[in-house]
Formats: sequence, structure tokens, C-alpha cells
Amino acid sequence: MNLKQLTCITCAQLLAIVLFIFAFFPRKIVLTGISQQDADQDRDLQHNRPFQKLVFVIIDALRSDFLFDSHISHFNNVHEWLNTGEAWGYTSFANPPTVTLPRLKSITTGSTPSFIDLLLNVAQDVDSNDLSEHDSWLQQFIQHNNTIRFMGDDTWLKLFPQEWFDFTDPTHSFFVSDFTQVDNNVTRNLPGKIFQEWAQWDVAILHYLGLDHIGHKDGPHSKFMGTKHQEMDSILKSIYDQVLVHEHEEDTLICVLGDHGMNELGNHGGSSAGETSAGLLFLSPKLSKFVKPESQINRTLPINAAPDRDFQYLETVQQIDIVPTIAALFGMPIPMNSVGIIIPDFLQLLPNKLASIKENFMHLWKLSDHNGDFTLDDLTIDGIYTKMYSIQETLTKSATNYNYPLLALAFISFLIITIIAIYQLQRNSGSSLWQPRTSPLSVLLISVILGISTFASSFIEEEHQLWWWIVTAFSVVPLFVYNLNVFVVARWFIMMVCVRLIKFWNNSGQKFIYSNVMSNLLNQNPIWKWWLNLFTLLALIIASSRFQVLHFIVTTILVGLCFTYKISWEIVNGNQAEIPIFMHDLLAKIDFVPTESNLILLARVFFQAWAIVVVSRLVLTKLKVLNKNYLIEDIKVYITILLILQTSSQNIGQFIIFQILQSQIYYFFKSLPAPFLLTPSSKVYLSNLVSLILQNFTFFQFGGTNSISTIDLGNAYHGVSSDYNMCTVGMLMSIANFAPSIYWSMLPWSMNYDSTSSQVKIQTFIRSKLPAFTYHCIFGTCLMTACIFLRFHLFIWSVFSPKLCYFLGWNFVMGFLNGWITELTVLFALD
Repeated sequence: MNLKQLTCITCAQLLAIVLFIFAFFPRKIVLTGISQQDADQDRDLQHNRPFQKLVFVIIDALRSDFLFDSHISHFNNVHEWLNTGEAWGYTSFANPPTVTLPRLKSITTGSTPSFIDLLLNVAQDVDSNDLSEHDSWLQQFIQHNNTIRFMGDDTWLKLFPQEWFDFTDPTHSFFVSDFTQVDNNVTRNLPGKIFQEWAQWDVAILHYLGLDHIGHKDGPHSKFMGTKHQEMDSILKSIYDQVLVHEHEEDTLICVLGDHGMNELGNHGGSSAGETSAGLLFLSPKLSKFVKPESQINRTLPINAAPDRDFQYLETVQQIDIVPTIAALFGMPIPMNSVGIIIPDFLQLLPNKLASIKENFMHLWKLSDHNGDFTLDDLTIDGIYTKMYSIQETLTKSATNYNYPLLALAFISFLIITIIAIYQLQRNSGSSLWQPRTSPLSVLLISVILGISTFASSFIEEEHQLWWWIVTAFSVVPLFVYNLNVFVVARWFIMMVCVRLIKFWNNSGQKFIYSNVMSNLLNQNPIWKWWLNLFTLLALIIASSRFQVLHFIVTTILVGLCFTYKISWEIVNGNQAEIPIFMHDLLAKIDFVPTESNLILLARVFFQAWAIVVVSRLVLTKLKVLNKNYLIEDIKVYITILLILQTSSQNIGQFIIFQILQSQIYYFFKSLPAPFLLTPSSKVYLSNLVSLILQNFTFFQFGGTNSISTIDLGNAYHGVSSDYNMCTVGMLMSIANFAPSIYWSMLPWSMNYDSTSSQVKIQTFIRSKLPAFTYHCIFGTCLMTACIFLRFHLFIWSVFSPKLCYFLGWNFVMGFLNGWITELTVLFALD
């Protein structure tokens, strides 16, 4: 196989994966048009509707315990209103994927999201997200000549036409580094555009983002969280006070909700209890005149819940139930695609509750493809609700309309590519399928083991365990290969200690969480953490000292910029007490003041300096100005510094472990005893197999999982201002999440590219790609097969589908961008 053939088959593999994903995640078919009522009925309902004005407040990532639990909630005014009956509270279940865009679609249209909305949430594609032709409660308000004002998350303006709002002040949702300005941009409009012009609008939508951003950067128990609760609580108090001073105070309904929750890491996107349990609150003076929800009667808020609570407080409702409830309370028809049910507690407010229930039932009945009318005369209200809940469960669990022709095309194409990959792996190793050599056989064995695991949801959730077992198995090989002596045993012991420390560093997987892991211990002892981080960066400078003087100087500069940024980042984000005193003094001596603007500037200086250093080293080596013998080691050091910048502070210390482990691996490769000496082909295969194993092992031990909720967004905004750029943030996010994998992908470079012949280097490059390529082909074939056969499985959207997205990420980021672009660039400079 030559380079051109390998390039074609690699591109074909990526194309097959993309086609399969688009076939597996098609957009849901929705009914077009707008629900209508009889003109006389519509006039009567509008005249008798319980509320005339709606204030719709979304506090992004407002988990249920943030509102109701005494251990964490600081919403003191909310608790008072709940106790007096002026507010009715619920836990609302948010269907996964628990990210903003699909949740807003559900909250406004009442329909359940498609998994592809998760990808569209990141892509922010305006055309594909347009809901102007889809019925929603916003559409209904517009149809009934109501005026809507909007402030906050600009995702709303991706969904709904700008002309629907008579005033907007959007804030970009993806700039997660900001806790305050994103909320101040909303609150600043309250005095003028909301309070002073109270009579000029009918609906006000306020979407606050700061609480979500705190979660992403510091978790639900952040020191900033209590203050943010109090800020949101005071804002609700100011809005409610404004309601009370108006003549028709009982005509205004304030709806407060979270679009989703968050897990214990502060992330979301998955299906854990914390992510799917959002807070929901209805607030109005009118509510105190009616019977409170049963779950609030004889109960004082906040609730002193047990530690093993499942984030279920008061009564739990479906988040999609908000849509028909708002429609009923404002005398409008239920939006066309809504599968929600009017929350029973609000029936007592409706002028004709039986008619509203029947309308809700018939709406669901028609959506469930039943023809004709259904007799409700013999059913009580409870009986009607029982049947509606049954229909709703069926509708919310209904399968996606898969694109089977495209699915078949993608799968068959991928299967053919897999067969070619296996054949080329054997052919290039100098063996046949019937007489395979050890290295290719190991690749096939690992591929099959991991591939079979994709048919079990628990194995996908706990994939890190499989890689731990594989790493352990490979780690004991030296004991059977080498002539044992004190020196060999000592190196083997050091290697095993390194592997065990990496395993001990973070929680991995989705089922079990342990408190006594290294990252938690370091966060609890920040002085140790920062000394370890400093030592890790100094080790890079020390390692570079044996090469060229110029390399030593530029490495020191890059390390200095990186370390200054990391400690400044902690100070700007309120963790100055965790930084050792001498590090504060260091910033003072260089006259650097850690502020948000200076932090952005410093990061940009680092990226520019890093790019200049790397490009200069490659160009000067190509022009034979600098010695090419140390090029690979130099580039590896520069890339490692970049990876450290993109790594959370509690994980930086892993890189010193990586360096020690790498040195032991190099030793065992270079000092094989005579009977076990490797051929050039076997050496390439084995080194890249070890690299593949360590890439996956360390990815999980860095805190990664196969859940969308563990994607690191906090390190995706270094040097990024509020002017969001998807490509820049996407690149930084990829580096942050694949940092350990990128490090170990460079492991074989020093061992494989020691030949002076460019032709040999290209052939080595081709051989080096085959183990990982074959692994991903076999694994991907099994994963696609599992997704097809288990497409009606309970966990298809929460477990199998996210793994499919990760599989695309591994192939594109690690396989193509890192494995091809970066490595070929270095090879080009070597020739």
C-alpha cells in the first residue's frame, strides 16, 4: 500500500462514519402548521384566560436542588414564596440530550428532542435550527398579537426570527469563562425595557447563563455558586416586587426554570439524575388563592434532603408539560407537535377545566396516529390523565425514523474498508491470515475484545476498565522477555508504579465515583498541587537542556508563559488563596496584573509565540540551518507544553508521570535480548500498538468518559474573547479533551523515524498508521452493528449514541488531524 492509497481509504473511512451518523441521527419529522381554535372559542378563552402577562426566566443549568435543598440552595425569597403558596415548585424531567438547544426546542414546542440536536447545539447552524415554521407557544403568542421581548442566550435567536421580538439583547452562550457579564447584560435591561415599559410588552424572556458557566468551570459546589444563587434570587425578587406594584398584579405569571441540570463535575449532556432534574417554579400572587400542590402542603422549604437523594424534590413533572400548561393558562391552543400534558395543579385556575383536559387528550390522541374521536364521557379526570400519561410515554419513547438506505450504504462501505484494513495489516507485516505474527495478532485481539464490548451498555460506560486490564497485561510482558536482574526489575517496578498512579489519578467511567483519587487530593491540598505542576514544567526545561542552547531558551520562554498563564487563570477565577505566596511574588516582580483582559492577552501571546517557535523550528530544519537529529524531541517538548496549557491544574502533574513512563518504555524497546529482537516492521507495529493502548488508557484516566457530559469546556476558551468562533473553540476543546492521547501518539516517533531515507520514512509512516486504523475499523464495525441491532434499546440515546459521536471524534481528531497532519508535517521537515 502506498501513501495515496492509504490517504484515500482513510478519507473513505471518515466519510462512512459521517454518513452513518447522519443516517442514524436524522432530524425528526414534525408537523407543519399552527394549531387553531374556533373563532368564538378563541375569543372566549382569550377573554377569560387566567393570566395576561408572562415573564419566562430560564436560569441555565438550574438543577432541582439549587432551588429546593437546604444543603446547597440560597434562593431565600423563593423558599418564602413556596411556603406562602405564592410559588408552586416542581422537579422537571429534561429528556436527554441535556444541552441547551434541544431543551429550548422542547420547552417551547413541547416535542422531544432528536439526538442530532446535540451536534447542532455546538454547530449553531441557523438554518437547521430555525423554528419559525414550527408551532410553539411563542408562535401562539405572536398569532394572538402579543408583544415579546428577549434578553440573554442568543440560542433563542437561532431558533426564532428576530422580527418576532420587539426588543432583543442577546449574549453568546458558549463563552463559558464569564460568570458575571453574561448575566449583567440581561439584568441591565430590567429597569428600562421591562419595569418602566411594563404596559408595552406581554411576554418577557430572560435567559441567564452565569450559573451554567460556574458549573462548567468549577462544579456545582463552587465557591461562586452561593453568590450566584443569591444574585438570581434577588433578580426574581425585583421582578416580583414590580408585579406587586401594578394595578393588575394577579394577571402576571412568572415562570422560572432550568433548561437542564448538571452532574457532580458541573457538566451536562448525558442522562444522569443530576443532569435530567431541573428546577421549575411558577410564581404569582394569584396562586396563593388556590390550593397548593399536594407535595407542598404541610412542608417547609427548603427541604433538608438525605445525602442519597435522587434530585427529586416536591412533585416531578415532564419538562415538556410546561408547553400545554402555558397554552391553557393564556387561553391558546396547544402547539401542533406538543406531547406535553397540562400540569394537574393548574386545572383549578382554568375557566373550563374539563374542556381543556379533553382538548389536551384529543391532541395527544391524534399525534399517536389514532383516527377518529375517543369517548371520554365515562372517564373521570383522573382516568383521562392516566390515559394521557400512557400515550405520552409512548410518544416520548417513539423511535427515530432511521434513514435505512443511507445506513446500509454507510455500514457496507465501512465493512469493506475494514476487510481491506485487516488484509493490509497482515500483508505489510509479512504474514498471512493463517500465519499471523504476534504484533498484528495483538491488534486484532484487542480490536475484537473492545468491539464485542460495544454490545453491552455497561461495558461502554465502563470502557476504562477494559483498557486498564489491557495495560496491566502488557505491563507484565517484560518479566517474561528480559533476563531479570536488579536493574531490569527496578525499571519494571518504576513502570508499574507510573501506570498505577495514572489509574489512581481521576474518576473514570459513569457508574462509580470515588472521593480519594489523586485529583481530589490535589484540589484539597492546592500547595502540593502547584509545586507538582511547577516541577512538571521544570522537568521539561531540564530535559531540553541536553539538546541545543536555542531549544533550551525557547522552551524556558514557553514554559514561563504557560506557567504564568495557569496561575493567573486561577487568580482571575477566584482561587488566589490556593496559589503559593512565592508565585504571587513572581507575578508582582514581572509586573503582571491578573485580570480577564490581561489573561486573554497572555494566552494569545503564548499561542503566537508557540506557533512562531514550532514553525521556525520546522522551516529552519528543512533549510538545514538547524540540526534535524533533535527535531522530533524538540517538537514533542513544544507540543507537551501546549497540552499542559490546555489541561486542568489538577491533571498537569500526570505529565511528569508520562515522561517517566515513556523513558522506561524506550528502555525496554531498545534493550530487547537477542532472541526477541524485533524486525523493523514488528517494531513499528508494536510501538504503535503500545501507543494506541496508552492513548485510550490515559484518555479515561484524565477524567474522560463516553458521556457527552464529561467534555471539558473550561479549557476551550484560553485567549478567546466574547466574540465566539466555533473553529477556534472547537480546536482548543479537542486539544483539551485529547491532551493525554495526543501526548502518547508521539511515543513511536523517536523509535520509528531514525532512518535517513525519505522513502523508508514514508513506508514506516504507512505501517505505523495500520494498527490504529485497523483497530478503529474493527471496533467501528462492531459499534455500528450494535447501534443497528440495539436501535430500540432503552439506552440507545444515552449510551450508544454518545459513543458513536466519540468514535467520530477519535477518528477525526486523533486519526486524521493529529495522526496525519501533525506527523506528516514533522516528516516533511526531516527530509
